[in-house]
Amino acid sequence: MGNVFTLCIVRDNDRILVQKRHKSPFKGYWNAPGGKVELQESPKEACIREVMEETGIHLNEIKFRGVMTVSSSLKKMGTEVLMLFESSDFQGQLVSSEEGEVDWIEMDTLYSSNFVPESMTYLLPYITDCDGIITGKLVYNRNKLEVCDISLQG
Repeated sequence: MGNVFTLCIVRDNDRILVQKRHKSPFKGYWNAPGGKVELQESPKEACIREVMEETGIHLNEIKFRGVMTVSSSLKKMGTEVLMLFESSDFQGQLVSSEEGEVDWIEMDTLYSSNFVPESMTYLLPYITDCDGIITGKLVYNRNKLEVCDISLQG
């Protein structure tokens, strides 16, 4: 098994907090904040820490939304785990970091943008519009999404 990562959809009404990434993966794309779960850290703790480090926003409460596996159809790398969270209870001012520029973007704009990872446009409505736990897999081939299998439990 590979690393465990978090992704957090932070909502302010119809706006989503995004970061224009300076690093791979998705360099130059607007994506939700998140990152690697560190040693002796829970996914919830990692999510709160990563959002604060990358955006300056402190999450008061977060909701676990699900788990996805992420892998490559070409590489023999281990499958990574992506823990999904959502929050609309936060405080603080946006501050960009070395990870990337941060901003609030209207949800409708995200869906029509060519600079948002394809996987984000598939995951976003499940996180923002549906109840239940999200599960599934994302499989990439040369950084292009090849398989996106998402389902809701409960």
